[in-house]
Amino acid sequence: MAFKLLAVMRNRHFHSLLGNVIMAFFNVLSFALLVRMLSLPAFGEWVLFLATYNILDQIRTALLQSGIIKFSAGVEADISNQVTGAAWYISLLLTFIFIVASFIVYAAGYRWFSDTWHFFLGWLGIMTLFSLPFNFSTWVLQAAHRFDKIVQIRMMQNGSFLVLLCTLFLLKQVNLHNVLYAYTLSLLLTSIYCMIFKWTELHTLAVRTKAHAVQLYRYGRMIVGSMVTSSLLTYSDNLVLRTMINPAAVAVYSIPQKFMEFIEIILRSFVATSQPTISSAANRNDWKEVSRAFCRYTGTITIIILPFIIGLLIFTKPLIMILAAKAYLPATDIVRIFLLSGILYPIDRFISVTLDMINQPGVNFYKNLLKLIINIVLDILLVLLFTDIRSVAIASSLNLVFAVVFGYYFLHRYLPDVKLKDVWLYGWNECKILLSKLKLFRLQYK
Repeated sequence: MAFKLLAVMRNRHFHSLLGNVIMAFFNVLSFALLVRMLSLPAFGEWVLFLATYNILDQIRTALLQSGIIKFSAGVEADISNQVTGAAWYISLLLTFIFIVASFIVYAAGYRWFSDTWHFFLGWLGIMTLFSLPFNFSTWVLQAAHRFDKIVQIRMMQNGSFLVLLCTLFLLKQVNLHNVLYAYTLSLLLTSIYCMIFKWTELHTLAVRTKAHAVQLYRYGRMIVGSMVTSSLLTYSDNLVLRTMINPAAVAVYSIPQKFMEFIEIILRSFVATSQPTISSAANRNDWKEVSRAFCRYTGTITIIILPFIIGLLIFTKPLIMILAAKAYLPATDIVRIFLLSGILYPIDRFISVTLDMINQPGVNFYKNLLKLIINIVLDILLVLLFTDIRSVAIASSLNLVFAVVFGYYFLHRYLPDVKLKDVWLYGWNECKILLSKLKLFRLQYK
């Protein structure tokens, strides 16, 4: 019995899920603390700044993460090291560009920014440097299916930030400046932790090759466009709310995004484990297996998240009170709009992952670029008509529907074996297998 329990705990899906659960748990606690410790406008500014930092971080991740997985998974050790070294070279160069660019923006736009954003911009590039080693570690570990070590990294980064926030609260030193210092310190501590355990693979920088650097860049550049345009969807929502309504509206709009973390926990976990699987099948030109993997993952996750969506819809108001406070109850309808559209999250995400892994990131980019354009137009138009936060949520939901239709059309062109009915059939069969294993495990445990 003990060996069976140990086998479950060593499963890569379990480790991926555990890492995301830990990250979401600490994020929600940190979020709940900040909501209560900062004023609505101040919290809105923090949300917008963090979104700005995340866009820079995602540019780097998009350029290199998928490429590392695609070109180093299932190949000889020497080639894997050359790919990793080339990725280190590109990431250091890109991070240096971020640092220089942040100070240029600070100097050039000084008179247009508030004092708060003067401070934020001074730290933006530095944060990308401090976070690089631990982010790089997660990419390499994901390619190697070492999700157990990624769990430790998630716990270190999110846990240290929470501890530092609690310390600020006890010392009665909570303000935007100190919150930023705490977040930056958590990034640095996590990177040092990864370097101590040698998860960064920094030594591979010595064996990098120009050919692999070019290969990574050419592959990743379209994924950058796809991921950045996708990230800019929420960012554009926040920017429209801040400029056309007020910063407090940004704070209210952040509530449904935290609710969706419950769905994202499951989704991110399976996306992380699906990438090497789909990539390996694509590298073998086994297109039927790629199609089966897409249908299996998409169907399974869609079925799994349905009970969570229903539960969150029923208990929306009490959960808002627990997560934030009474002042955030206007977010109730927005949360419900997000939750209903969340049913389409798995198929949208796995369409994107599969397109990237079959070397069609360009389709993904154009899909997300069209989404961004439509989103901005709808946001501005609907806010002008209704001056209501809910109109922005509706615009986001309409975009999601468009993305699924657009993405599925092109995915089916490249993978004719992908059929919507198979998504349900494979997903249902996989869920039945999971349930039977769970029942068997419980009987043996008893």
